[in-house]
Amino acid sequence: MINQNKKIMKRKLFLLSAFALILAGGFMWSCQKDDVVSLYEDDLMLKKARSSQADVADILSWEGTVCAGEAHEFCLTFPQATTGNDNPKETNGQVQLLVAGDDPGTEDVVETDYWIQIAHGNGNTSFCFDYAFEAAGVYALRYKASSPNWSTAQVQVVNCGCEESFTYTTTFNEDNTEVEVTFTYIPAEDMDDATVVFTFAQSIVVVGLDDWTSNGVTKQMGIDLVACQEYSWTVTLAADCNGKGQSSVNAWTDFKVNNKWMYDEVLGEDILVMDSKKGDLENINVYCPDSE
Repeated sequence: MINQNKKIMKRKLFLLSAFALILAGGFMWSCQKDDVVSLYEDDLMLKKARSSQADVADILSWEGTVCAGEAHEFCLTFPQATTGNDNPKETNGQVQLLVAGDDPGTEDVVETDYWIQIAHGNGNTSFCFDYAFEAAGVYALRYKASSPNWSTAQVQVVNCGCEESFTYTTTFNEDNTEVEVTFTYIPAEDMDDATVVFTFAQSIVVVGLDDWTSNGVTKQMGIDLVACQEYSWTVTLAADCNGKGQSSVNAWTDFKVNNKWMYDEVLGEDILVMDSKKGDLENINVYCPDSE
C-alpha cells in the first residue's frame, strides 16, 4: 500500500513539472511573437514615413521679388524617375493658379473661385517657366509632378520699379473758349487717404469731378492711392470772364497730392503739407468769349 502511494505522488510531481514547462514555453513564445509584431509595426511605420516624404518631394521655388506686370521665373523640382530597367525618364509637372469667380467650364455648379493652368512641362528633375501677375497681391498656387497629390504655395506680388508722374492732354473747341482735359497721375508709393487737389481759376466753370469737395478755387478728394496704378480724371473747363477787357484765363494752374501732416509752431496745430506735382507743365489757358 505504501509503495502504491509513492507511485501516485511521483506521477503527480511529473505532471506538475510538465505543466510548468508548457506554461513557460507558451510565455516565451508570446514574448517572441510580441517582438516580431513590434518589429513589423516599426518597419511599416518607417515605410509610411518614407512614402510621406516622397509625396512632398516636389518643390516650387523662385528667387527675388515678384513684381506686378513683369514676367518672373518659377522652377518646379522633383526626384528623378526611372524605367523598369533603372534608366532615367522625364516627369510631367504642372502648376495652377487660383482665380476668383465662376468656372466657365462647369455649367451645373456655381463656384466662387477655381484653378487655371499656368504652366506644365517635362524634365528629369525640374522644369522652369515664366509667368507675370497683372496686379499686386497674394496669390495661391498648387503644383505636382512626381506626387499624385497637389502641394500648395503662396506668392507675394508687389508693385516695384515705377516713377511718379503727372501729365495731361487737352482738346480745345474751335474758338479756344472751352477745353476738355484728361489728367493722369501715377504715384510711386502707396498713400492711404491721400488728399488730391486740383486748382482752377475763379472765373472758370468746371464740369466733372462732381463728387469732389469745392474749397475756394480748388476741387479736393481723399483717395487711397496704390503705387504704380494709373489714375485719370477728365474735366471740361469753360471761361466765365467778368473782368473788363479780360481776354483769357488760366483755367488750370496746379495739382497737389499728399497725406503728410506737420506741426505748425505758429498756428499751434498740425497742418497738411501738400506737394505740387505740376512740375514743368504749363498752365492751361482758355479765351474769354467774344474776346477775339
